[in-house]
Amino acid sequence: MDVLKITGEVKGQIELPEQWFNREGPRSLLWEAVRCYLANQRQGTAKTKTRAEVSGTGKKPWPQKHTGRARHGSRRSPIWVKGGIAWGPKPRDYSYELPKKVRRYALALALTAKVKENGIKLIEDFELSAPKTRELAGIFNRLGLNDSVLLLVPQVSENLRRASANIPWLDVMPAAQVNTYAVLAHNQVVFTESGLQDFLSRVGGARTEEV
Repeated sequence: MDVLKITGEVKGQIELPEQWFNREGPRSLLWEAVRCYLANQRQGTAKTKTRAEVSGTGKKPWPQKHTGRARHGSRRSPIWVKGGIAWGPKPRDYSYELPKKVRRYALALALTAKVKENGIKLIEDFELSAPKTRELAGIFNRLGLNDSVLLLVPQVSENLRRASANIPWLDVMPAAQVNTYAVLAHNQVVFTESGLQDFLSRVGGARTEEV
């Protein structure tokens, strides 16, 4: 794969580890990983009040018999306006974990899919002199990237964080924290050279070699 300078020129080439960028496997693992990620993002704070929790009198609305009306025992019943909710949601924890091997396999499949779509780019390391959005956007414009980009770096500096905050199509995160959902949710995944090495160090993959 070509390593690009921030000016858009080719700096060199490296060979990506096949165990992470050329894997075959069931695509259902991608669905499992995305489902797990989204479930873990849910707050689980939805709640409704039961008839025991809503405010209202406990008095019987009218006598049981001889009124010609249906019998009722409470104005807090679920069938009354402003009554309690029957079988409503309660706070709960939606999170769960996938086995580590499954998570890693799914991530490898996601990266492989991006490679096949020409959706992975590798650029040289760079530092912003100031938190200027124009400077950062100019780098990606010269690279021809301006739509749904995920930038993976070793560490998100303050200048980079602030500069990227005003670019709606750009997300930045540490390469060591990348996950299947983040890869699939963007059209282009951009590694810096150090970011790629950090990623491979975390996952235990072989280091890249220049060719």
